Amino acid sequence: MKEDFLHYMWRFQKMGHLPLETASGAPIRVINPGLPNSGGGPDFTNAKMWIGETLWAGAVELRLSASSWYHHSHHLDKSYDAVILHVVWENDAEACYPSGRLIPCLELSKRIAPQKMEAYFKNFHKKPHCIPCEKHIDRYPNFQWFTWKERLDFGRLEQKTELIFGLLKANNNNWEATLFQLLAKNFGLNRNGNLFLKWAQSLPFNIIQKNTDEPEVLEALFMGISGLLQGEMNSPYKKYLHQHYDYLKQKFGFDDILGMKLNFKGLRPSNFPTIRLSQLAQFYHHNPRPFAQLMEAEKPKDLEWIRTVGVSDFWKTHYTFERESASKPKRLSQSFFELLMINTLIPLRFACKQKQLGTTDELIIQWIEAFSCERNGITRGFSQLGMAMESALDSQALIQLKRFYCDKKRCLRCAVGFY
Repeated sequence: MKEDFLHYMWRFQKMGHLPLETASGAPIRVINPGLPNSGGGPDFTNAKMWIGETLWAGAVELRLSASSWYHHSHHLDKSYDAVILHVVWENDAEACYPSGRLIPCLELSKRIAPQKMEAYFKNFHKKPHCIPCEKHIDRYPNFQWFTWKERLDFGRLEQKTELIFGLLKANNNNWEATLFQLLAKNFGLNRNGNLFLKWAQSLPFNIIQKNTDEPEVLEALFMGISGLLQGEMNSPYKKYLHQHYDYLKQKFGFDDILGMKLNFKGLRPSNFPTIRLSQLAQFYHHNPRPFAQLMEAEKPKDLEWIRTVGVSDFWKTHYTFERESASKPKRLSQSFFELLMINTLIPLRFACKQKQLGTTDELIIQWIEAFSCERNGITRGFSQLGMAMESALDSQALIQLKRFYCDKKRCLRCAVGFY
């Protein structure tokens, strides 16, 4: 049994046709079950009901066991003084207000119809192959999916803004520095993203701004601080960058990051850290203030200059310092450009509009919809279940659905689960 089930039963008043009454026998007539509260405090607010001969208005708290009231110290929290009804699965203790007065309690374990319990355990407690409702999701109406999809997309954007606002605060509200750190993280991809972010946070952004006219200096900075210039100097170019890096450390007074070791295993050569760092250096050489350009852009096509970013001359014929390869410009691919847009640039634009204007960017959905559907394990799984995917709007929604609802079995907080 999960509390989500109790939330569902209370919110939609699925307690059967028998009259409700408190543990002490007082009749309950619900006028309004209240509004779900996703923040701190009681689970439902603004509820209204008759208990006995008194009309009450206030909050409702739901728990699997009544004794949880004390385990969570609600009896000491004044924000729970507004609770007018304690809805529990098992009434194993008498819950009281801080004043000591008994809180009316409704026990549900003896009031839920057996067929409701059977449906709950059958649909939500079995171990799914992909998602809990995998045998039914293809029946979910398209017009309802359109509405739910937008809510999922905004939920995913809001989750991404948590990292953005955290970095922004650490950067003293410097949006350009925040964008650099986010770009570094995404240039590192899944395998090296957190390590790229670590070195980007440790490198003062003003040093980068002062050297954007010299891409080899940026390369030396990025590769030096990420640990790629350590070890034997068996390449003239590596030795050249190392000399630059030593000079920059003395000039600007920053230190190496101890223990930094980037991953090459399991990556395609085009995704090697050496290539991505050279591309990032070229990115800032050609576009020293990308945040301003991002905010001035009227549509995603205004940012397609990003696709022209390549590597320095040395990396056109190398993937590592030691081994030479056939010459290639190694520009950012369309798929990588779309990855940057979806995971970095669009969320940052969304966050900035939200912070500056206090409202959401009305065009943000159109921006996401302009890109093709992502191909990964999650989207392939939904595709096998018959879900149509036409753009990144669909794939981003499905990623949010899978990670935030399906994997956590929050089925009764999901529009598909409700249906």
